Amino acid sequence: MKLSNLLEGAGFLNESHSSDPEISRVVHDSRSVQQGDLFCCVPGLVHDGHEFVLDAIKAGAAAVLSERFLDVGVPLIETTSARKSLALLSSFRAGNPSRDLEVVGVTGTNGKTSVIYLLEQILSRAGQAVESSGTLTGERTTPEAPDLQNRLALWRDNGIDSVVMEVSSHALSQHRVDGTEFSAVAFTNLSRDHLDYHKSMEEYFKSKERLFDSSFTSKAVVVVGQESGDRIADISRKNGLEVVEIDATNISPKRPWNSHSLEIPFEAEFMIINTLVAAELAVLLDVPSSEIAESVRELQAVPGRFEILKTESIPTVIIDYAHTPEALKATLASARGLKEKGKLFVVFGCGGGRDQGKRPLMGAIADVGADFSVVTSDNPRGETPMSIINEVVRGMSARNHIVEEDRKEAIKIALKNSKPEDIVVIAGKGHESTQEIAGELFNFEDREVAKSLIFELFEEEV
Repeated sequence: MKLSNLLEGAGFLNESHSSDPEISRVVHDSRSVQQGDLFCCVPGLVHDGHEFVLDAIKAGAAAVLSERFLDVGVPLIETTSARKSLALLSSFRAGNPSRDLEVVGVTGTNGKTSVIYLLEQILSRAGQAVESSGTLTGERTTPEAPDLQNRLALWRDNGIDSVVMEVSSHALSQHRVDGTEFSAVAFTNLSRDHLDYHKSMEEYFKSKERLFDSSFTSKAVVVVGQESGDRIADISRKNGLEVVEIDATNISPKRPWNSHSLEIPFEAEFMIINTLVAAELAVLLDVPSSEIAESVRELQAVPGRFEILKTESIPTVIIDYAHTPEALKATLASARGLKEKGKLFVVFGCGGGRDQGKRPLMGAIADVGADFSVVTSDNPRGETPMSIINEVVRGMSARNHIVEEDRKEAIKIALKNSKPEDIVVIAGKGHESTQEIAGELFNFEDREVAKSLIFELFEEEV
C-alpha cells in the first residue's frame, strides 16, 4: 500500500511528501522494524520512540510518524498523538477488519474475563465461529494496536464470525482500540485498581468512559445500581447509544428473562451478574433468546474464578482471582453464603509493582469478611514480599490473622486448621500458573497446589 493511500484512509488529510513509498506494515517497536515499515514514534512510560528513530531507519523504515519535527531523510508525518495515529493507521493497513466481524468489548475493574468466557460459550453454542482476546489468551489484557488489528484481520480471513475481547483501562487511555468498530460493548463495575497508573479514581473512570461513545459502538450493556455504572449508562444514552441496563441490586440465579426462565448455574452473586451481562450482549448480537436461555444452563465457569474444589469430607476450597478490594469483598461474601455454619478462611496477598494504596484496604476487607486470614505472597515482582505483606497487615487487627510468606505453606496452614464444614478461599492468582519473584517466574498454580495439599492432608482426590 502506498503511503499516500494509507494516510488518506486513516484520515490524514492534505499530507504530501517528496516520495510515496510502499508501506508493508505499521510498527511502533524499533527492534521489529523491517524494510518498508512505517515507524511510529510512541512516547512510553519508560522509553520514548523518538529516541530510536535512527535505528528504525537503519533497519529499513520507509516513513516515520512523529509528535515533533525530525530530520530523518524519509517522509515524516507529524501528529499530535502518536498513539491514536498508530491505532488508526494500523486498522486501515489491516483492512479495517472489525467492520467484517462482530466485535464485542467488555470493560470494568472486575468481571471482564468471566463475561468474555461466558459469552464465547453462548455464541459458540449458537453456531458462531468465535475467538476471544483477554487475560486468559495473551500477555496483555488488550494488545497494542498493530497486534490487535493484525489479529482481527487474521481471524476475519480465517472465517471467524465474532470476536469477544476485554478492553482494559490502559488500552483505552493509550488509544489501543481506536479504529475498532464494536457491535456492542459492556461495563461491569468500577472499584479501586491501577491507581499507580491512573493516579485518581476519576481519571480511571474517564478511561473506561471512552468506550461508550458513538465512535466505537451503538449498543451497550451496563451494570447499574452503583455510581459508576449509573454514570456510564447516562453518558452512553447522551452519546446516542442503545443501552441495556442490569440492576446489580436486584438479581437471582433463577429469574424470568425475555419470556424465558433463565437458570444460572453459579452461586456467587457476581457470577450471576456476569452471566446476565453475557446473555444481554448475545441478544444485541441477534442470538435468539431461547437459544441463550438453553446455553446459560450449561455454562462452565472460568478457571480460577470462584472455582470450587469440594468433596464430602474436607473443607470447601475456592480458588478465585480476586486481587482488588471490591473483588475480595464480593468473593468472601459469596463464599460465606455457601454454608449456614462453619468458618471462613482466606489466603491472600497483593502484587508488587502495582497500586500500593489498596494493600491495607485488602487487609481490612479480609479482616471483616473472613473469620481467619493467612496473609502471604502473591506476585511480589521486584518488591520484597514481606514489605508488601506488612502494608497489607496495616489494615488488619491482630486477633484473626497470621503471616506466612511462602504461599504453599500459607495454603497448607489454612487447610490444616479448617474442618469439613469450613470454607477456604485462596485469592489473588486464580488461573495464573506462575509466581513472579524478583523478576523471575516460578511454576505455581493455586489450584494444583491446593489439590496436592488436600491429598497430603486428607488423602482425598479432588
